[in-house]
Amino acid sequence: MAEKTTNSEIGKSIAQNVSVMMGAQIVTWGSSFLLLYFLPRYLGSEDFGRLYLALSIKMMLGLLIDFGGNYLIPKEVARSQAKGAKILSSYIMLRIFMWILSIGIILLLSDLLGYSEHVHLLIIILAVAKLWEGGTTALSAFFEGIEKMEYPSIGKIVERVFVAFVAVGALLLGADSIGVAIVMTVGALLNLIVIYWFSRGVVRLRYTFDTKIFSLFHSGMPFFLFSLFSVIYYRIDAMMLASLTTDQVTGWYGGAFRFFDIIMVLPLLYKTAIFPVFSKLWDNEDGVLENTVSHSLRLMIILGIPTATVIFLFAEPIIHFFMGLGEFGPSVLVLQIFALSIPIIYVDIILGSALMGAANRQRAWAITGLFAIFINVGINYVLIPYTQTTYGNGGLGAAVATLITEIFVMGSAFILLPKSYLQNFKSSYIFKPAAATLITAIPVIVLLFYSSLYWMLTLIISGVIYISALFLLKTFDNKELELIKVFISASQKKLSLFTK
Repeated sequence: MAEKTTNSEIGKSIAQNVSVMMGAQIVTWGSSFLLLYFLPRYLGSEDFGRLYLALSIKMMLGLLIDFGGNYLIPKEVARSQAKGAKILSSYIMLRIFMWILSIGIILLLSDLLGYSEHVHLLIIILAVAKLWEGGTTALSAFFEGIEKMEYPSIGKIVERVFVAFVAVGALLLGADSIGVAIVMTVGALLNLIVIYWFSRGVVRLRYTFDTKIFSLFHSGMPFFLFSLFSVIYYRIDAMMLASLTTDQVTGWYGGAFRFFDIIMVLPLLYKTAIFPVFSKLWDNEDGVLENTVSHSLRLMIILGIPTATVIFLFAEPIIHFFMGLGEFGPSVLVLQIFALSIPIIYVDIILGSALMGAANRQRAWAITGLFAIFINVGINYVLIPYTQTTYGNGGLGAAVATLITEIFVMGSAFILLPKSYLQNFKSSYIFKPAAATLITAIPVIVLLFYSSLYWMLTLIISGVIYISALFLLKTFDNKELELIKVFISASQKKLSLFTK
């Protein structure tokens, strides 16, 4: 009975946290899709390529200043809120220092790579935004540790809505990527102000540096290294494309990647909700952690396989709707290649969370990330020039490099993960979602390619067919059906709080 109670509590915790973040994500998704619709159309492929390059560099800058805090802070807070508060204050001070140091490194690197003055200015503007984001992510990590994700969600909503509507207004008035970058920087500051306002009643920041934090660097180093390595192999393609091709080709690739990146939010939301659970179950002896990992993988497969199939089939209408085939037609095939990576990345995120948070494989996982960089850079170095020369689109090579790298990461994760963590994983966890996807794909292909039905209606129909097929194949057991009910109930409660 004790194990059943524990599983019930875990299910409610995950469902409530995911429901909170999903509610906020609906708003931020709308904002992201609005930006995706206007940015490529009004900036054009070349200027959009410059912005995408600068945003990718900003992502790498963020991991340089994080130093593993996004993993370490929630873990320590989940174990001891008082100790976590001291770590939070010290990490904020550390991030300011790392930000100053990282700015110099990034600007030196961009100068060596010969980027234009326009790109240099974009990097500087977005680097300022990264300073605000450093404080925001640190506070968000604290709230993640105490499983109170509604406050970071509110800050994110304020930022995304502001950026979406103000940036669109600026584009309509003739702004270029510089203007959009300035709007993004102001939005990041608003997010920090909101989350700091809510944090005052939860945690007291001392604005002092506790030297004891250095004792945590040894344990935090693997978190930092893998985070850094993963962002490098995930984002370095933009820098290589900009160096080996043109701004226009980078823009084609960036257009597909931006849509692909939005889809990646789903597993990240779930990972954020269950990471504190992994931390609390660090010394688990009752099999609860193994069940959590197995069922998390199962959920990612249920989401990942149909998502990949739909994006692969709908790639052309997606690019046509958001960006226009006239200037972003080459993005279609890039997006289709990205689609093949989706189920793999969904699984990688869960496996990585288990390895980093619960299985005590941080060092080996960091080494995996380092090898992934060499694999990704090597493949990019060969395939980008080849696909640029052969097909006139070096982005195809970069997308293939991402796919191959993620396959390597997934294979490494399965090798590193203790076998006991997968003892409850069944073959039906793969076969049933795959069968449901196949059942869905047949009528969708007919409707999409052999009828005049609008593609978005076909997309909605595909979702209904897939969910029905899952229930027809009896994919969910009674406990999972109960969790779904808890999830819906939690979502309704949170919605009522926001509407009161």
